[in-house]
Amino acid sequence: MDNIEVLVQKITDIIIQRLQKEEPRKTVAFLGKENSSIRTYYEKRGYQIVSVKDKSDTDIVIVTELSILNMNRIALGLPQTEDEVIIFQRLLNKKEAIFLEEGMELQASRHVAPRALLQVLENHKNQLVRYGASILPLKNFEKINETINKEVKDVIHKSDKKELLTIAKVRKLNLQAGDIFEADKNTIITALARDYMRDLGVQIV
Repeated sequence: MDNIEVLVQKITDIIIQRLQKEEPRKTVAFLGKENSSIRTYYEKRGYQIVSVKDKSDTDIVIVTELSILNMNRIALGLPQTEDEVIIFQRLLNKKEAIFLEEGMELQASRHVAPRALLQVLENHKNQLVRYGASILPLKNFEKINETINKEVKDVIHKSDKKELLTIAKVRKLNLQAGDIFEADKNTIITALARDYMRDLGVQIV
């Protein structure tokens, strides 16, 4: 298995040398009130903050405010407002959509809503995740998981050389749902490794 990884790495190096060119900056847009902590998080990682309406092919959309009615309509596939349509279209086209947990009205209603109604609302929230959305707490952006970063550095040696991240290497990281994986600019993640992390509920940035 190790020999195969070495061979794949060598082939990758050759292809990258032939095709290498400056990559365009990835973009992030906010739906709802912009959050300074999240903005700083992505700017430090080289992302450009844009208006979601100005750039339809935005790499990541962060939804910082989501009412219960918004959530229900999106979960049922019945978007009505402009923002709901933007979110629904992203999910439909398998594009990155991140919901800020603290910005969801459901969070504030947990202690007051009747139990039966709360169960229905939780199902709608979980439906968004099944559609491919990520729901993350603000602390994920405010504090980097130093343990994960250290393990990533141990497994992937950061250098000017492109490094291939395979599913075998990802398994060694012991990632868990809700973790944020920071991919180095010199790291190429295989499709299998990317799918594996997304199935775990790991956010790739």
